[in-house]
Amino acid sequence: MNERHAPYLMDTKATFDCATFGFDNARIQEALSVLGLHAEHAKLAERIRSEATEGEAEALVHSCCVALARERSFALIERSMGIECFTQTWTRHLRDYGQDFDTPKYFGERLAIAAAFVRAKIPLGILQLQHSLTQQALINNLSVKFADDTATLRPLIDCILKLNSLDVYLSAEGYRLPQIDELRKALTRLRKETSHWHQEASTDQLTGLMRYNTLMETLDHHINMAHRGHDGRSGSPLCVAMIDLDFFKKINDTHGHVVGDFVLKHVAGRIQAAVRDFDMVGRFGGEEFVIIMTSTHLELAKVIAERIRKGVMETPLHLKELSIPVTISVGVAMLRPGERKETLIERADKAMYKAKEAGRNRVMLAKDTGGTGDTGDSETLPEL
Repeated sequence: MNERHAPYLMDTKATFDCATFGFDNARIQEALSVLGLHAEHAKLAERIRSEATEGEAEALVHSCCVALARERSFALIERSMGIECFTQTWTRHLRDYGQDFDTPKYFGERLAIAAAFVRAKIPLGILQLQHSLTQQALINNLSVKFADDTATLRPLIDCILKLNSLDVYLSAEGYRLPQIDELRKALTRLRKETSHWHQEASTDQLTGLMRYNTLMETLDHHINMAHRGHDGRSGSPLCVAMIDLDFFKKINDTHGHVVGDFVLKHVAGRIQAAVRDFDMVGRFGGEEFVIIMTSTHLELAKVIAERIRKGVMETPLHLKELSIPVTISVGVAMLRPGERKETLIERADKAMYKAKEAGRNRVMLAKDTGGTGDTGDSETLPEL
């Protein structure tokens, strides 16, 4: 091997000491803590290797290199390090993706690679683009494999984002570029991408609301918070509203499912416009929606639910030559001491069906005693 390539394709025995870059064990642990990397991510990284890189590392690197080659500075790699050396190291890192990320060896190798780039006068942007392409390739690979299993996909994507953040951080520390603005831009892009993937994993694509799994996790969290109370001793009120579109099947049968999708998006928008900034709205499934209202007693939840009902009723969907009136039935339940989400949702759901039985287009409350009561609103559904 040409000696000029040796600093990049490193023997682990010759790996730079982390201390050379100011990384002792305490600083390593500090960096991992800030990025939220824990022991559980080692198992996730192992899953990523088995699902995304095992037997596919060379192909992934090849596809990434094709994209990276479009960067004008890429020619510097050929002149100073050699493409073969560069891709071999990249492939090795993919095969070992995330392995021993909490060790001085892992930190030292990545700091040394950045230092080799400095010596070769290759811009930091190339190294960061390499990390970005790796992240994108892994996420795309896993997103295809787990397209219908977001519960598995989300923690894997979260692990990739965290490990990529660590690699970007070590690149910057090892490179020590004086141009802080360039680093700031790279981190901004990373934050936007992180936000994008978290949003993709937790958002219903049709309505823009929380997906079912995210909704249930959020409800679980806030129920636990409500039971503990803000002072750690007494409970805090929490209400849930279950919303169902009235005669949605008739809308689909009359106007078609494409129009039905527009109706769902329209109603989701009216709900979001009527709730408070801190209320949480999710799609429960089909034409059903759920609102989580923290620090909210039943009477206030009733007012909010009624505002939502009126907002939907008074704003028909206008689509080309169509004007489609839409109404909703709403059931509201307040969390009882010690109650879990399943029974809370069940009570709100029963109240919602009581609203339908009473004529639709109204709000019904699930009483604390277990019964149901009407808000007193008796407006009926306009004829479609």
